Amino acid sequence: MNFKLEEALEILERTPRTLEVFCSGLSEGWLECDEGEGTWNATEVVEHLIEAEKSNWMPRVESILSEGESKPFPPFDRFAHIQDKPQGSMEWKLLEFKRIRSENIAKLKGLIEDHRIE
Repeated sequence: MNFKLEEALEILERTPRTLEVFCSGLSEGWLECDEGEGTWNATEVVEHLIEAEKSNWMPRVESILSEGESKPFPPFDRFAHIQDKPQGSMEWKLLEFKRIRSENIAKLKGLIEDHRIE
């Protein structure tokens, strides 16, 4: 499959709803269980996605547009959400992810228009 921005946007826009369907209203037992050492539970996955929305994919897009492709990305700490755990219920975390994702998509669409990205 070749990358197509329109198709990427389809997935980016649907992810918050998908997570809400899978995780909203579940008991702590389901949200906090994992598959063993070195694995993440559902809550940690959502926390990771929140952190990635804040400091990974959109800052990298902006870096490419401002600095070009030759400058290395700043490192992304995949485990930052574990050290700096966001407080709140799963419902709050899902809303937070949805809010930040929506903001990032709006920024991305603005960048697409400004830079004529395809």
